[in-house]
Amino acid sequence: MFHNPVVVGVFSNTNPSTSTLQDLFAHCGNNTGNLLFSESLLRNIDCAKAGSLGLSVEGYQAYDSIVIAAANWLNSKMDFAALADRLEKTKLPVVIVGLGAQAELDAKIPVLSSGTQRLVKLISERSSKISVRGSFSAEVLEHYGINNVTVTGCPSLLLAGAAAPHIRHFEPEQTRDIAVGSTRHGFNPTDGFQAYFYRQAFKQSMDIVLQSELSDMYFALGRTNNEALLRRATDACSDFYQQSPEDVSTYLKKHAKVFFDLNPWLKYMSHKSLYVGTRVHGAIASLLSGTPAVLVCHDSRTEEMARSLHIPHVLSKDIDTTRDLDFSSLYYRDKQSMFEASYVEYRSRFSTFFQENGMRLTS
Repeated sequence: MFHNPVVVGVFSNTNPSTSTLQDLFAHCGNNTGNLLFSESLLRNIDCAKAGSLGLSVEGYQAYDSIVIAAANWLNSKMDFAALADRLEKTKLPVVIVGLGAQAELDAKIPVLSSGTQRLVKLISERSSKISVRGSFSAEVLEHYGINNVTVTGCPSLLLAGAAAPHIRHFEPEQTRDIAVGSTRHGFNPTDGFQAYFYRQAFKQSMDIVLQSELSDMYFALGRTNNEALLRRATDACSDFYQQSPEDVSTYLKKHAKVFFDLNPWLKYMSHKSLYVGTRVHGAIASLLSGTPAVLVCHDSRTEEMARSLHIPHVLSKDIDTTRDLDFSSLYYRDKQSMFEASYVEYRSRFSTFFQENGMRLTS
């Protein structure tokens, strides 16, 4: 068994007020959802220490093994040649957890860069098994000649501990306490379906949980002192929400929530009645807090994650975006029960995976 593994990923910032928003955003890999699976591995692998993906070759030498908290790295837009270069020089065992493929709902095999192919080959050679988020991700690795793969799902749910989180029931009178999540990045716009969710949240005055929407975060956190950045954020948000700058600012200050520390995120979700959105880790944060969630699957990654983790879900194609959305209509109690019932098997898969790789879960 390894006694000194380092988990490389992004971790909670417990004092975010001391950093600029740009630094906070970069620290979490431009998406606060990354906190969940990194923190989960750090808290659940026996003797684990925290490290960053930018750790030097010399920095790795203080440890006896490397654990990588991965995400949707199997996609055509990313190249991990630099990370492969560093890992090659360490000669240490490398375990990757929660590796996922990114593709549209048609689930076509993504074209991986040579650097990414080199990385997964190296990890395949230095570990007993590679953990992937679902069967499609396993299919992608098999396409590239990697066969020592096990489907575990995402490790984020391990934060629940030895037993599944107990999910509260949603009642119709709790509609005002629903939290919404959608997908947009930086200062950029997004596609029509994602935009529909943001605009519905605005129209119905619902809280929205931000993860990678940097423009909105300036208002949510009251970081409005930099005139140039504020002007840019104001222009982006008013164009996107199709509302006046004053109305958008008022809405985001009141209803937009963003967390760079995992514990306050889970505490906030424990006071909500339901989460509905396209964010996998938004849904997982909700479930971990005991709040029911409905994941709206809009690509192969979200659908794969929903199926492998038994997260209650609907497909984006089944939502009529020509009319206002009754968010509560997407909730089905029996789907929440299926999620709870599957947890023991989920945790057992991870326990076996880590044992095969010379590590163990904390009790």
